[in-house]
Amino acid sequence: MEWLKKGAVTFSLAVGKLEKDLFAQNGSEDILAQNVGIVNPYIANQLMNDLKQGRLTQQVKEFRKKHYQILKESAKYKFKDGQLMSEQEVRQSRVSQGDPHDSYQVEVVFDNKSLGKSLFEEGEVRPMKIQRGVVPRHKIENYTSTVHIRDIDGKNKLIDFYIPNKPGNESIIREIEMIRMNPKVTDLVNFTKMTFTTQDAEMLVFEYKMLAFDKCVEYNGNHIVKMFAECTSDGRWIAEKYMIID
Repeated sequence: MEWLKKGAVTFSLAVGKLEKDLFAQNGSEDILAQNVGIVNPYIANQLMNDLKQGRLTQQVKEFRKKHYQILKESAKYKFKDGQLMSEQEVRQSRVSQGDPHDSYQVEVVFDNKSLGKSLFEEGEVRPMKIQRGVVPRHKIENYTSTVHIRDIDGKNKLIDFYIPNKPGNESIIREIEMIRMNPKVTDLVNFTKMTFTTQDAEMLVFEYKMLAFDKCVEYNGNHIVKMFAECTSDGRWIAEKYMIID
């Protein structure tokens, strides 16, 4: 059983980048070409063409389903100092106390670090996405390093946006300080929806309907913007939309 768990983790690392490229439909022909040796060449070529054209065929569904199932299973197992951690140890390693300004339990910690767009594009993107009616002076998603989701009553959440006190963030920090002195809704927090997908092997989708601004605080070298929200998708497995329907 141990070798099976370790094998799942190793395989997930091998296919993780491939699957993300395929899911993004970014036309990475070289990536596809290097990973078709385990299947029939004709089938591989057809699969490649379907993926490039964005066609959601039965074959594409089966391909994605198998790889996402492996990724989801492998996420249960992690290694520390060469030893396999138990599921309980993995869960505990993800728990965070958060800042001391609120007592609601932190149930989700999301790393909003920037990622490269793709192999063939320049620039970086942040995985957290925000919908809003007007363009703000400062987009909070471009400055937030970490997001803590605190549970209030199961449905309602308190969301903490951690903005590091570091060079490059001076303009948004000045706006946060103004909000702290004179609390009011500004375009910084005037948005309606937030979504993100965890970057680990589980690839879980979280969605929130933003309700109201709470407050701004400082903690451990960060300025934290807090907002109340309603959870509309609490960690939906991203592969569900590709599950095969008989």
